[in-house]
Amino acid sequence: YPEGDNYYLYKLIKRNLNSNDPLIVNRLKALGVSEYGYAGLKDRTALTVQNVSLDKFIGKKLIHREIGKYFALLFVKKIPFKIKTGFLKGNRFFINHYNRLFTTLGYSLNYYDSQRLGKNVARGRRFLKEKPTKKWERIFWINSYQSFVWNLTAFEVVRRKIEEFNQRRGIKILEPCRVEDKRVFHIFPCSRDKNALEEFLKGLRDIKIPLVGYEVKIPPWLEEIINPILAKGGVSIEDFRRWRLKGDWRPLAVEVRDIRRYPKSLS
Repeated sequence: YPEGDNYYLYKLIKRNLNSNDPLIVNRLKALGVSEYGYAGLKDRTALTVQNVSLDKFIGKKLIHREIGKYFALLFVKKIPFKIKTGFLKGNRFFINHYNRLFTTLGYSLNYYDSQRLGKNVARGRRFLKEKPTKKWERIFWINSYQSFVWNLTAFEVVRRKIEEFNQRRGIKILEPCRVEDKRVFHIFPCSRDKNALEEFLKGLRDIKIPLVGYEVKIPPWLEEIINPILAKGGVSIEDFRRWRLKGDWRPLAVEVRDIRRYPKSLS
């Protein structure tokens, strides 16, 4: 990030907390922070590190510990802008893997995961229909609804692309599989043919799905997917305009890089 004078860049380190967890949000509000920015939500249970921006300096270090929960904010420098959704260029993961067959693919579907969705979606949809406010925590919930719409759109695109792939091959080599995690589900291509999976996912790399907002120009083939999703939730593009949510584009599939294996588990 370039140097600037308007916002303060911090490293957020946390465990067993969401990036927008009330424990973090309320502590920042109590310190007088009005704007808290981040590029994405990190896994709730994992030990995670991410950049966030604050509109107020809260010191060089803030640490909070509770039984089973932890977060720290470490000051880095001043920057000219607030960190927002869409700034994220990628993620790096360390994963403990126990006694299972480990297969890697060159590309991965870029879905939003359960920590972004769940009960947050209904709350975000409700706030979207209300009068806009400057309460920045409400934007978090509305972003969850945007992510939910993105996922549903992506699921339908993946289904259609699986059909097209099978038609080109002249055989049903892929099929859509529904994978559930509590109240959240995702659609993945399933096949015993790893080469077919690689080819299919690589073929999705240039497709981008809109994170719906009032400035995003949605092409007709995606409008026919997105409009019924919004209508079912009683939402229109004008709702995003009222909240001044411009929207963005997110790639459907991303390249997986720098996979390494370590002999000892991480804790």
